[in-house]
Amino acid sequence: MNKQKIVQSVSHKTPDAPTASDDPLSCLPETFLTRGARTPFTSKSLRYARVAVGKNGRAMVNLPGLAGGLGTYELPLDTLRDVFDLSVHDRMLFDRLLVLETVRPDTVLEQARAVAVTGVGGIELARISAARDKDEKSSRELGQLAVMHQALLQLGGAAVQDMKREELLTMDGQVRARKALNRFSSEHGVAIETIIDSLGEWSKMSAPVGLALEGCHGPLRRLAAGLQKFAADIDEWSSSEQSDFRFMAGRISSATKATYDHAMKQVKQVDAWNNELGKVLTDWERAKKEIAKMIDHLWWLLDGWQELIDVWDRRPVNDRVRQRELIEEIASFTPVLPIDEISEKEQAFWVDVRVNQMLWAGELRKLGSGEIDADMVDRLERFRRQSA
Repeated sequence: MNKQKIVQSVSHKTPDAPTASDDPLSCLPETFLTRGARTPFTSKSLRYARVAVGKNGRAMVNLPGLAGGLGTYELPLDTLRDVFDLSVHDRMLFDRLLVLETVRPDTVLEQARAVAVTGVGGIELARISAARDKDEKSSRELGQLAVMHQALLQLGGAAVQDMKREELLTMDGQVRARKALNRFSSEHGVAIETIIDSLGEWSKMSAPVGLALEGCHGPLRRLAAGLQKFAADIDEWSSSEQSDFRFMAGRISSATKATYDHAMKQVKQVDAWNNELGKVLTDWERAKKEIAKMIDHLWWLLDGWQELIDVWDRRPVNDRVRQRELIEEIASFTPVLPIDEISEKEQAFWVDVRVNQMLWAGELRKLGSGEIDADMVDRLERFRRQSA
C-alpha cells in the first residue's frame, strides 16, 4: 500500500476538485465550525492544521493536502501524538487542546500564546507572542478608560464636554464624572453603580475590537486593517511577475479583500454600539448578546490570516525565488469563507479559490513541506488496523 492510500484509509477526506456532476459547493466548508480553528503547530506535516468538532462531537484535526493529496484530511485529535512526530512545542499545545472545553479561534490562540511565551517554539516565536500580549494589554487598558470617557461625552451633558480622558484617572475627575452620570441615571432609572459596572463589562467584552481611536485599537481591528495593507503589498509584488505566480497572487489579493469587506461590516456594527452607549446601558442584556455574537464572528472571519501576513512580512527582500515559494504557500492555505458566510454571488469565486488551492497545496506538500516518512506510514497503518 503506498503512502497516499494509507493516509486515505485512516482518515476522512473532503471531496477532490469537483467534476461536472458534483455539487461545486462541496469543496467549501459549510460553516466556520466545520472549517475549524487555526492551530499553530510547528511540525512540518501539521502546518496550517485546523481543529474542528466532528459530527459525533469528537475533536478532529483537518490537514489540507497531506502527503501531496487533494482535499482536506481529517484525523481524530487524540490520535495526533501516535501518528506524527511532534516537536516539544507541539506536544505542549496538543496536551492543552485535548482538555480545551470549547474550540474557538480565541481559545486556541490563548493556549498557543501560553505555550509560545515559554520559549519551547524558539526565541523569535516567544518574542512575538510576548510583544503582542503586551500591546493588546496596553490597548485594552486605554480602551477601558476611553469607553468611560465616551460615555461621559454622550450622556453627561454640557457640564463635562470639556473633560479630557486623563482626568478620569484623578479623584476630582472621577467625582465630576459620577455627578454627570447621575443625571442619566435618574432619567432612565438605572442605578449609577449599574452604569459603571456595565461600562466596565462592556469595555472588556469589546476589547478584541477596541475603539476607532488612536491607541485603542484591539487585535481584531488591527488585523482587519492589516488585510488591506497585505492585499496591496501582494498586488504590488505581482505587477512584475510571470503569469502563473501573478495568477496565484491575484487569488490571494482577491480573497484577502473579500475577507476584509466581511470583517469590516462586523467592525462597523461594533462601532455603532460604541457610538450609542445610552442604548447599551438601557438595554444591557440585549447589547451584551449582540456584541458577543459580533466579536465571535470576527474571530472566525479573521482566523488564520495573521500567520499568512507574518509569513509575507518575514520574506527575504532580495530573494525573488523564495518570495515565489512563499506566494505558493500563502495561496495554498489562504482561509476560505464557508458557505453560510457568503452570498450566492460570491460562491463561484470562493469555489474557484478552493479548487485551485487544493491542487497547489498538494503540489506544495509533494515538494517536501509535509511529506510523510516510512515510520509515519507504519504508524498510520497501525492506527488503521486499530480503527477497523
